Amino acid sequence: MTAERRLAKIEASLSPTGLVLRWLAEAHAFGDIEPYVASLLAEPTPATPLDRLAREAVHGARTAMRGKRPELVDAAVRRALREMVFRYELVMRINVTAHELLDREMLIETIFASQLALLVCDERAERLKDEPYLHRLGQCRDLTALRVNELLATAEARSTVEVRYLDGRPALFPDIEAAFEEQLSRSQELAVMAMHLGELDGVEPPEPDDPEAVTLRASQLVADLVEPAKSTALEKLGEGRPAFDIANAWVRTKLAPSPATVDVPVAEKER
Repeated sequence: MTAERRLAKIEASLSPTGLVLRWLAEAHAFGDIEPYVASLLAEPTPATPLDRLAREAVHGARTAMRGKRPELVDAAVRRALREMVFRYELVMRINVTAHELLDREMLIETIFASQLALLVCDERAERLKDEPYLHRLGQCRDLTALRVNELLATAEARSTVEVRYLDGRPALFPDIEAAFEEQLSRSQELAVMAMHLGELDGVEPPEPDDPEAVTLRASQLVADLVEPAKSTALEKLGEGRPAFDIANAWVRTKLAPSPATVDVPVAEKER
């Protein structure tokens, strides 16, 4: 058996999850999503990864069901496509939402850092007599801590989803993952600085942390990753009604946002 035939046999035996994980390893080799997309467009006959994965999933399912009744083969093919497309869409959603979160956090970090700098620009003896100053500093301290919790919950949710659906394989492109860790570190430093300033200037201590807050928020973020990926996968497979039902149920859960998700800058909260 030639190496090419052996490789084809191995690929045919891959599960839908295995196909997505193999593609993920190939894509991650580029470091970031932009050079990966550029490499796809540079191909003589560009084809989307999803098209290739779909063909492989169908081939694998048909190979595994060879000799079975047609209706059983068709059901196996449909199941393989659902599993594969869902995981593919899940990986894409994880990366897209991470990109969006990082862009937002950079702006929020800049706002909070500027706010802290403005708050402490006056002489300490003068600002300690200013009650609104103490109130604003307390707000800044609490909100920076909330942003850290949001990042921690995001990381926990992502890890949960990766273990559940991707055999624990990281979904983020390496460059995005590094940027996320860097942002988390900076946000934690800013939160510690705000807390230290509050302690020095006599701001009322914050409410005790809820030990379950991050885990609870993480469970909400798991749904924010999984449910839209399910809906998108079904829609792409022509199953519009189930896709709509999933999307509708997910949107309903967003109508009553948790207070922990509020990320309004201090300056806006005072209006």
